[in-house]
Amino acid sequence: MLLSMTGYGKAKDEYQGKSYSIDVKTLNGKMSDLRLKAPAYLRSKEIELRKIIMDRVIRGKIDCTINVLDNDSDADYKLNLPLIESYLRQLSNLSEKHNLNHQDLLQTIIRIPNVIQANDEEISPEESKFILHLLHNAIDDLNIFRANEGASLLDDLKNRVNTIVQELEKVSLHEATRQKELLTRIRKSIEDHLQNEQIDENRLEQEMIYYLEKLDIHEEKIRLSQHCTYFLETASSDTIEAGKKLNFISQEMGREINTLGSKAQYSPLQQIVVQMKVELDQIKEQLANVL
Repeated sequence: MLLSMTGYGKAKDEYQGKSYSIDVKTLNGKMSDLRLKAPAYLRSKEIELRKIIMDRVIRGKIDCTINVLDNDSDADYKLNLPLIESYLRQLSNLSEKHNLNHQDLLQTIIRIPNVIQANDEEISPEESKFILHLLHNAIDDLNIFRANEGASLLDDLKNRVNTIVQELEKVSLHEATRQKELLTRIRKSIEDHLQNEQIDENRLEQEMIYYLEKLDIHEEKIRLSQHCTYFLETASSDTIEAGKKLNFISQEMGREINTLGSKAQYSPLQQIVVQMKVELDQIKEQLANVL
């Protein structure tokens, strides 16, 4: 089963007056790269949250955002009122003593370290369990999305590989004509080169067989057919992260197609090769989004 590299999952629920919302989004990426945004009071759970995400979300650029709306408690950050009052009192006295303008004292105090503090309230084991469960739900939703997208990608990949197979089958229709044309071309080239010199028919025949063997495409046809079969089998298997394997197979397909093109020396066959290359380019584009 193929999985798409891109996906989106979401889970929402409430816990004791708090509305939790977890979003998980993935984009293309060769390696796993996680960016986690969560309230400050979940900092103690960050390692555990990251481990769950990295274990269950395979590869890609991962963005996970945990939002909490709580109307019954303080925000993630709060003012250190005793410290503010202390600074305000001391600065006011200082400004009066030296006859300074103290209109902007509050703005000055806000910039002082520790005046604004993170809300470090402890999270209960029950709430922690709730959050982890909700995260798993969001990842489940993400993986369903990726599987659905992967199914669409699989259909497209199969169609394109089957098109290459169909084009390959057309090659046999041109084999006899191609060989005759190559023989005629080789003979004419040799005769033009030798001009009025006497031609050794046995030697000529040997040379023609030599060049025909060099231009023979039988092995390339067999290997390309095998690669296409292997591609379809791998794409339809239950292999995790099949995308890497399919990339390697598509590279081998490309080598055989290129060799067919270089050996073709026959217009109808070259047209078939061009169509194969068009399909293969589309396959490679789609594989960039396959896990």
